[in-house]
Amino acid sequence: MQFVSYERHSDQADTITQITKGSKTRVEGMGRGGGAMIMNGTSRIIILPEQKQYMELPMNFGDRAGDRESAKHHGVAEKTGKTETIAGIKCDDWHYKGTSSDDKPEEGDACVAQGAGLMIGRLAGGVTRHLFGAGGKEFNDAISNGGGLMKVTENGKVTLLAVKAQETSVPDAMFAPPTDYTKMDMSQMAMPHKP
Repeated sequence: MQFVSYERHSDQADTITQITKGSKTRVEGMGRGGGAMIMNGTSRIIILPEQKQYMELPMNFGDRAGDRESAKHHGVAEKTGKTETIAGIKCDDWHYKGTSSDDKPEEGDACVAQGAGLMIGRLAGGVTRHLFGAGGKEFNDAISNGGGLMKVTENGKVTLLAVKAQETSVPDAMFAPPTDYTKMDMSQMAMPHKP
């Protein structure tokens, strides 16, 4: 699937591509540098083309930070009973009302498809958990149980939109780091110890 994504304070669109095969997911285009993130069910692999390296992290890496970020947002998402068809796929509309981490009002909509869309439930270990944790239990359950985002609006502005869905054969190599990349030593990522 292909999506366009808009930063909060920009009209410049980024393109996100998600490739899915069974329980494996590869997302390209999130962030700069042309990298990718692969979720293979047991770990999260981050591909860093500029360094010709990759990081391998457990799926729950950063969960505490994600919990803290979720706690800053307060609100609930409720199913509206309306549906849309986006990129040829039917999805259910949800409306969200709440407050942001700086206590400003937030309001938005998400269209959630079963088994399609940006699979944030798979991405949402660690620090990205706040992307859906603030929506409440019912929304969290919908996303965690195979729901994906087809469209998201925030305070009236489209921030994510699925533009293309295509079924094709995908080689298993798409869900592994390139063979000529080296695994990054995670001790390089360690934070300095303060006495």
